[in-house]
Amino acid sequence: MGREDAPVTLVEFTDYECSFCRRFELESLPQLKRDYVDTGKVRFVSRNLPLEMHPNAPAAALAAQCAGDQHKFWPMHDAMMQDSATDLGPGALLKYAQKAGLDIPAFESCVKDNKGAAAIQQDVADAGSVGIAGTPSFVIGKTAKDEIAGARIVGAVPYAVFESAIKELLAK
Repeated sequence: MGREDAPVTLVEFTDYECSFCRRFELESLPQLKRDYVDTGKVRFVSRNLPLEMHPNAPAAALAAQCAGDQHKFWPMHDAMMQDSATDLGPGALLKYAQKAGLDIPAFESCVKDNKGAAAIQQDVADAGSVGIAGTPSFVIGKTAKDEIAGARIVGAVPYAVFESAIKELLAK
């Protein structure tokens, strides 16, 4: 989300079944989007890190990947994150896909064929390569092509923590 050439990139590693991830999505992300993403200063990237303790997280990550195949990642992401019931069972994922305006037969085919599994595995590997094992976790740094580099921020921290890191990077 945001301009590819934004000076700062914030990479989020998330789990759709994580209540702390949901808190970040509902409390901090809207302000970050308004103040920094929409103004072209920050590019926000969401990556999957489904945790083993969350049985529905892998299917939700796959649903998000399949929505991305239809260029509707963010509507699907938002639908799953903004539902306070946090139901991510198969019926709920179909409901979110409909809410996001997806082509349902194509979505169901993508999920059935497990098409996004390799991308999810790559996200998990990338998280591990930068020492991230929990969600939500973030890497914030100067924008670099195809690279995750910068400082780590762990947890559903207040907006002010992100704002301070962004301002510091923009001042450099």
